[in-house]
Amino acid sequence: MALIFEAIRGGGDNLAYIVGCSIERVVAVVDPISAHTILEFCAQKKLQILYVLNTHGHSDHTAGNEVVANATGAAVLAHPADRIANLDRPLADGDIIPVGRFELRALHTPGHTMGSLCFRINNKIISGDTLFLAGAGNTRFGGSVDELFSSYERKLRTLPDRVEVFPGHDYAENNLRFARTLEPDNPFIDQKLRQTRDALRANTIARSTIGEERRYNPFFRCHEPELIESLRAEFPDLAPDQPHEVFRLVRELRNSW
Repeated sequence: MALIFEAIRGGGDNLAYIVGCSIERVVAVVDPISAHTILEFCAQKKLQILYVLNTHGHSDHTAGNEVVANATGAAVLAHPADRIANLDRPLADGDIIPVGRFELRALHTPGHTMGSLCFRINNKIISGDTLFLAGAGNTRFGGSVDELFSSYERKLRTLPDRVEVFPGHDYAENNLRFARTLEPDNPFIDQKLRQTRDALRANTIARSTIGEERRYNPFFRCHEPELIESLRAEFPDLAPDQPHEVFRLVRELRNSW
């Protein structure tokens, strides 16, 4: 049995995903901002769209919902906290969405918004705006830094290193440039930055894993002495044994960077 897993670039840096089963020819689409591209792709491949899944309720992720649902009869699934229009089925943490012979598992990861979800299938996670390559979503539009920190601690940091990360936007280069301002001596940042720029030149998308994120994503590194000491050089009052405060400071610095 073969997994269908396609990333579809929308306008600008948005990323949508088509996920499903090549045996039964059924799929779910996640954040279908590129609705017509998705419909054309699925028609060409003779794939039936069963579900529209939203990682959160912001319009740059939900704008294609109605087009896809009306064209295919797909059910719209999301967390109810974000009050997405025409929701057919609310999702809670741990819910399973069967797609042919595969299953997606919903992880409730509030922070960017209170209804933010990630979707895991096998060793891949579609992380929306909760987790980017080398970054995290902001909390200025209906979110909470405290909840975002908790989602990282309770959900994302517990994932195995091998899990591949598929975010809702391609912000990799800017995120890595910011990370380098915090840890200028971290060799993994420069290494990934070179890979990211190579991917951009090749018109592809840089990829990451949870294991890699632990090496260069400052939002994953709030327990790490290297990041803490680097921050304390400028912010000496920062408590080294308070990862929540480290996380909050990193978020504030990224907001104004």
